[in-house]
Amino acid sequence: MMAGNDCDCLICRLETSLLEELSHEKRIAEYRLWAASNKILAAFPTSSELIAHLHRQTEEQNYSVDELIGELVRPSANGSLDPIGQSLLLLAFVPTIHRTTTQISSAFPSLGREDTAQHLFAALLEFLHSTELRSHRSHLAFFVARKMRRSAFRWAIRESRLDLPTEWDPAPTASEESDQTRDESHAAVLLAKFLDDCQHRGWLSEEERQLLAQFKLEGIRAAELARRSGHSSTAVHHRIQRLLDRLRRIARRPAGSMPQQLNLFRS
Repeated sequence: MMAGNDCDCLICRLETSLLEELSHEKRIAEYRLWAASNKILAAFPTSSELIAHLHRQTEEQNYSVDELIGELVRPSANGSLDPIGQSLLLLAFVPTIHRTTTQISSAFPSLGREDTAQHLFAALLEFLHSTELRSHRSHLAFFVARKMRRSAFRWAIRESRLDLPTEWDPAPTASEESDQTRDESHAAVLLAKFLDDCQHRGWLSEEERQLLAQFKLEGIRAAELARRSGHSSTAVHHRIQRLLDRLRRIARRPAGSMPQQLNLFRS
């Protein structure tokens, strides 16, 4: 299991269903026959070994993650994605989908978690069948994850805008608590968009954007981020501070000033 806990969200239920399906004796035999015909995939006798390797994303084995994903997205004889390959790819990206769903749910609290997860799965499946992916040759895991995340955040921004009350809405008098929640949600939207722009412009790497999103959007403390990464809390805190200082300097540039986003990075 991806998380190894009692999470019962849509993503984890789908993961369980896919794993159970692949564990059936018939599916095991089908996988072995399918993988045996491919030199790269044949290095993994079972589907669970292949998924574990893709989740680790290490270079300890003979074949890189790019080569494996390249084989999994290779169309079958009828020109479509092989069903076994599709199931394996869905399982491979479950951690990314789970993490991104949590980030979007934190940044856009008005959106349902299951709706967000469904959009991510749909975006992933659509991209897995695209000619754009099949023509790509390097950093495939990052490429797929980035496309999926960008699609999800753009969807979330559009959906959150649809949820905003219009001038003619007969809304009841808002309490101070609801005003604060709306302000925080709006700030989260601005911050998510700002981080996305910074990554797109090359000012932040994917890893740096994720770190800031976890710290600023999800509210995860530096100590917990340090525990997850294996670094010291002081090192993580200093790195976050350096990233925030960098973004403050960028946001102050007259040519592309972004006052609303800059407010999000005040000490």
